[in-house]
Amino acid sequence: MMKEIKNRLELLELDLKNLEKTLKNEGGPYGTTEDWLHVLHKSRKIEEFAITQMALLKYMEKQDHSD
Repeated sequence: MMKEIKNRLELLELDLKNLEKTLKNEGGPYGTTEDWLHVLHKSRKIEEFAITQMALLKYMEKQDHSD
């Protein structure tokens, strides 16, 4: 599971680097709307997953302490 998250983060990093190249080459807007929607979508999915995992860990800790 962590490997999949790391892969997603690496893909997101590549997207951001590509957008940075676009900025340097064109000197104008920082990529297209579609580029940014793609990055936003990926980052939201990663954030949602991280929040879910943190909630599960907290729940498991409470279960361990209630035993």
